Amino acid sequence: MGFLDRLFPNLGKSRARGKSGYTRAEGPHGLWFYVQCDRCGEKIAVRLRTTSEVQKREGPDADLGPGQYFVRKTIVGSQCYQRIEATVDFDSKYNLVDADIKHGKLITQKEYEQRDEY
Repeated sequence: MGFLDRLFPNLGKSRARGKSGYTRAEGPHGLWFYVQCDRCGEKIAVRLRTTSEVQKREGPDADLGPGQYFVRKTIVGSQCYQRIEATVDFDSKYNLVDADIKHGKLITQKEYEQRDEY
């Protein structure tokens, strides 16, 4: 292992590519993603501030996940109050790379905007 490899261990490695349709940017520091509750089916829009809520993977933690940025969030809707635990990974442009959602599922912006027909 060379000197530069030790300084920059991720220099030649490719990062996972983001999936389109799952996030929406709002202004310079706003980011939206969408989840749906498993219990009641409520669709929930989650807004993040990229300057304070989204964390960057750096140093020894850089290889612990697929994305360059990540957030862990507990989401509660207004219908059934089920806690939805979300860990979401983003690429360098804040496109969604991977998500682990407990008690819910990740949905696209298009799915969020569709009206439920009964």
